Amino acid sequence: MAPKNFKVRRGPRPDDPRVRFLVELARALGTYSTASYRLEEAVSICAQSMGLYAHVFSTPTSVFLSIEEDGEYDTYLTRITPGEVNLSKLRSIDTIFNAVFAKKMTPLTGIRKIKEIVLEPDRVPLWAHVLSFGGASATASVLFGGHWQEMLGAALIGGTCGALIDITAKNREYARLFDFLAGFFAAVIAGLLSLLIGPYTTTISVLAGIIVLIPGLTLTTAMTELATRNVVSGSARLVGAIMILVLLGFGAAAGDELVNVLLDPPPSLKHDGFSTHWRGFAAVMGAGFFVVLFRARLNDWWVMLASVLCAYYSSRFGVATFGLEFGICFAAACVGVLGNLFAQFADRPAVTVVLPGLIMLVPGSIGFRSVQSFMGAETLSGVESAFRVVVIGAALVVGLLLSNAVIRPRKVL
Repeated sequence: MAPKNFKVRRGPRPDDPRVRFLVELARALGTYSTASYRLEEAVSICAQSMGLYAHVFSTPTSVFLSIEEDGEYDTYLTRITPGEVNLSKLRSIDTIFNAVFAKKMTPLTGIRKIKEIVLEPDRVPLWAHVLSFGGASATASVLFGGHWQEMLGAALIGGTCGALIDITAKNREYARLFDFLAGFFAAVIAGLLSLLIGPYTTTISVLAGIIVLIPGLTLTTAMTELATRNVVSGSARLVGAIMILVLLGFGAAAGDELVNVLLDPPPSLKHDGFSTHWRGFAAVMGAGFFVVLFRARLNDWWVMLASVLCAYYSSRFGVATFGLEFGICFAAACVGVLGNLFAQFADRPAVTVVLPGLIMLVPGSIGFRSVQSFMGAETLSGVESAFRVVVIGAALVVGLLLSNAVIRPRKVL
């Protein structure tokens, strides 16, 4: 028998449009990889503007939303399926958020528009997706010190990974094997190419070929969440990033072992890399490929280019002046300041600027090399690389937090 003060609702209460909008906003932001501390702040501020008091708890795969009204709480749970970064949709969601916040749009209209944005199909054709993967990988190989041999290998591996995303997405079981398959095919393609064009540094090609897949940005986001006391979300995201690195590394080790046993490829040979001017040109080309990979709008190309150049040259100056760790911290602060200035004057999400710049700085490549060292029984080297990942990640986090102290962000997103 239920206690006397136990209340039973006889029928479902119609959802308050304000609450439904908050739930849709949280789900959309989480889907496009918004950091937990930004998501929680955005939903809380939006709730206050609509006369509600919201307690928000976000993880990479779910959001709990508890609304307090008249001394009573209603709690909502929404499941999030993390997707790829889509700056165009994130910009549209930010526009809706601003309109509802300023009471220029009703919550019901906001719900409908957010659903339309989320359900909007990807307009980038497969060939452009594959070309951008290959192009970004080729430019990364130049920045890693490779020459035309490494550049060719990275382009082939990157294009294959881009096509593999579309192929595995059609089957859930294959999709779960994607990270392993990407590392496996990267090592196999690098080994086969060495038989055709002669010895070259296959490690650079493999690393550059899968650079877009390496979760360096996820590692940095996780550490930022931990630094901002979002412990649950940061820990979950950190473990997920480590698992992706392990699967990529295990796949690369398996592919390399298969090639060595069956084909006996020539040993790696180090070629002199391109000049500094060519590396700067590669950074410029990389910004163009990022527009497609991150699904940004074409008129954001110049902003992403400015971010990439800022990250590239500030990191070169910072590392040469202050050393690796403090140089990366300086570069991250420069990128963060640029992003906050862009958000203030253009009234758009700062992530449009910060994301491309961080891609140039994140320690994902070192993390992958750490996994490779462990796979090759080089434990000491693996531990050293893993520790360096943590230090560089911390430098990035401190740089971004310093940028918010220098130029206070006007926008939540």
